[in-house]
Amino acid sequence: MDNRDILISQYIDDELSLEEKAEFVKEINKDDNFCTETLSMLDTEMLMSGMTPQAPPLPEIKTEHRRVFTPASVMSLTALAASLVVALKVFMFAPVPEQHTGGYRFVVHMPDAGHVALAGSFSDWQSIDMKPVGDGYWQVNVPLEKGEYTYTYILDGKTKIADPASPAKQVDDFGGENSVITIGSDI
Repeated sequence: MDNRDILISQYIDDELSLEEKAEFVKEINKDDNFCTETLSMLDTEMLMSGMTPQAPPLPEIKTEHRRVFTPASVMSLTALAASLVVALKVFMFAPVPEQHTGGYRFVVHMPDAGHVALAGSFSDWQSIDMKPVGDGYWQVNVPLEKGEYTYTYILDGKTKIADPASPAKQVDDFGGENSVITIGSDI
């Protein structure tokens, strides 16, 4: 991935300052090829954002309604009410966990790969399959809390590469190179 692709990706993902965005717009106006490439990547991004799978409709279930109060149904309702009271007391006094904002979207352009996976310190280096989203792009969303993580992409189950779009790299204990990402930093 060349510097233009990285700059376009940073622009799309809103990772540029206002000054950098202004400089970016000036650059694409100077160079028709750069403008065309940017528009192509924006089209791909719009395609990827519209690929959220839709759940199939639930079948309609027809049931008969009978209103019969038996001693067993009254006891069941009483037990349910008691359980709800206990649950409310437990959860009303339980500490509220920190809300998670969703996840971090990893995207990589590997048009020649038949399969791409992600592995990192956040998954104990277990592979997470990525999904192809068109034009050679692969993506996966991983829930990550604040912190620093190292990761790598695995191509076709054997070749490990650092993220070509990430400038932060780190040599691992096996002589390979991993990418580094910091989530929730003000830097």
